[in-house]
Amino acid sequence: MTDRPLDREKASQYNITITATDKGTPPLSTNKTILLQISDINDNAPAFEKASYSIYVQENNPSGASIFQIQAFDPDVDQNSHITYSILTSNIEKIPISSYISIHSETGTIYAQRSFDYEQFREFQLQVKAQDGGSPSLSSNITVRVFILDRNDNSPQILSPSPDSKDSALFEMVPRSAEADYLVTKVVAVDADSGHNAWLSYQLIQATEPALFTVGSHTGEIRTARTFMERDALKQRLVLLVKDNGRPPLSASVTLNLVFAENLQEALPEMKNQMNNSEDQLDLQFYLVVALAVMSFLFLLSVILAIAIKLRQSGSPRFLQCLGPVPHSTTGVIFPPNFEDGTLPYSYQLCLSSESKKNECTFLTPNVHVAGNILSGEKSNALFTGTVEKNLISKITDKVWLLQELFS
Repeated sequence: MTDRPLDREKASQYNITITATDKGTPPLSTNKTILLQISDINDNAPAFEKASYSIYVQENNPSGASIFQIQAFDPDVDQNSHITYSILTSNIEKIPISSYISIHSETGTIYAQRSFDYEQFREFQLQVKAQDGGSPSLSSNITVRVFILDRNDNSPQILSPSPDSKDSALFEMVPRSAEADYLVTKVVAVDADSGHNAWLSYQLIQATEPALFTVGSHTGEIRTARTFMERDALKQRLVLLVKDNGRPPLSASVTLNLVFAENLQEALPEMKNQMNNSEDQLDLQFYLVVALAVMSFLFLLSVILAIAIKLRQSGSPRFLQCLGPVPHSTTGVIFPPNFEDGTLPYSYQLCLSSESKKNECTFLTPNVHVAGNILSGEKSNALFTGTVEKNLISKITDKVWLLQELFS
C-alpha cells in the first residue's frame, strides 16, 4: 500500500525489499527485493523557459528569414512529451497574422513571412501555443512581442518651401537695408526614420554670393552674414542640402531665389524675369526636340530620293527586262483535212527596254518533225512541206515587220 500519491516525475521507480522472519530460536529470515516502476500519465502541460519573449527585427528583412526560436519542455515521456507549436489566430491591422509570421510546428522556429516596414508599424504581438501529444492533450500559451528596428531607408522631405510649388513660390524678398543676422527664411524638413536616422543637418552648397548668407546647421534658418552692398547682385540663388545622420546618410536639396528689394513693386520685375527665363528654357527644349525630329525626317527622305535617282540612272537590270523566253506551244502539229493548208507551232521572243531605242526581236525556228508517211506517200509530204512552209514563212515575216514598225 502507498501512503501518498506517486509522482513519476519525482521518482520513476522504487526498490522495495521485503523481509520474511520466523519465530523460531534462533529466528530465521529471508529477503526479497522488488523493483517497482511508475508508469507515466499525461499530467504535465508543456512549459516555456520564460513568461514572455521579445524579438527585435531590423526592417526591410528578407522574406522567409528565421528571426527567433521558442522551446517548451514537458517532463512527461514518450508521446506525452511530444510538443507541437502553433500560432493562435489574430489580426494585425485587419490582416491575418499568418501573413506576417509563421512557426515550425516541430522546432518552434519563427519565420518572417514578409519584409517589415518600421514606418508602417513598429511592433506587434502574437500568441504561441505549445501542445503535447498525450490523451487528453495539454497545452500552454505564451506571448511573443515583435519589435521592428529602424533602418535609414528614407530621405529627408522638404516641407517648406514646398518643392511642388511653382517657381514664384520659391522667391523670398529681402530688404536691401537688412542688417547682418537678418532672418531671411527657414527651411523645414522631416525624416520618416527615427533616432539618429532622423537627425537632420542643413548645409549651403551653392550660392551667388556665398559670403552673404549663413545657414543654421540644425535649424535650417537662413540669415544674412553682412549688410547688402551695391556690388552684390539683386537676385541671389541658394541651393541647400538637407542630410540625415544615418549610415549611409541620405539627403535632399532645395533651391531658393532671393530678391533684394525694399518693396514688392521693386521685386516684381526680377521675379518676372526669372519666371520668363524658366519658361524660355522649357520652350527651347521643346523646339530642340521638334528640330531634331524634322532633321531626322529630312535625312531619311533624302536617302530614299538618292536611292531612287540612282536606280533610275542606272536602269533596270537586264533580268527584269526579259523575265524569260516564251515557251513553245504544247499543242503539237495540227493536221487539217486539206493538206494544202496547215499551221506549224512557232514562237518568238521580244525584249524591250524603256531606256534604249534599239529593240531586240529573236525568231525561234520551229522544231517540228513532219512524219514521212502521212496518209499518202511522198507527194503529199512534198505538198505539205512546200506550201505550208512558204505560207508560214510569209506570215512570220509580215508579223516581224509589223512589230519592228510598232517599236521602232
